[in-house]
Amino acid sequence: MKQDLDMMHLAHRIKSVRQSLGLTLNEVEKRCGLGASTVSKIERGTISPSYATLLRLSKGLNVDLIELIQQTSDSAPKTRRAITRAGEGVFHSIGSHDYQLLCTELNNKKMTPMLAVVHAREIKDIPLSSDRQNGMSSHDGEEVLFVVSGEVILHTEFYSPVTLRQGDCAYIDSNMGHVCLKGSEEDAVIFWVCTDIIPMESS
Repeated sequence: MKQDLDMMHLAHRIKSVRQSLGLTLNEVEKRCGLGASTVSKIERGTISPSYATLLRLSKGLNVDLIELIQQTSDSAPKTRRAITRAGEGVFHSIGSHDYQLLCTELNNKKMTPMLAVVHAREIKDIPLSSDRQNGMSSHDGEEVLFVVSGEVILHTEFYSPVTLRQGDCAYIDSNMGHVCLKGSEEDAVIFWVCTDIIPMESS
């Protein structure tokens, strides 16, 4: 059965994790590098966090990304194999992009695989967030994207935009500002894998 990660569920989950750790919004700001007001808006469900913002929250709160967005059971088998059937990932949308997180039953993965549907044709169509500069996102790690269908325009901070079509693949340093936009009327579908290697600062 498809699991829908709606904004209010995510908001309550993030607030619950923060409160269980006994952290104030200001303490989360220091840990995550996100403004306290941004975290408050996320917890109230008034803004939908991007992948990069979710990653900052998970690292700052010292919880696995999947544990942050859905309740996991400690009794679940800790194996290193996971299978996600078609349409059974965990869904998260920021409006301009819909993400289906895959293989979520595995904790502490070194990679986050997802299927993304790109709706935005222009940078102005992407919701503003604290992790975006000039409409582009950046975060620690590396990522690879493979175009499953449609056409994608990959914008990166130090390179000219490039068009990727079905079957094309790109590998980028996530520290570099980047954003994917669709290059035609048809929504583009991308298989996207990000590494989660944001270092934790010692307290």
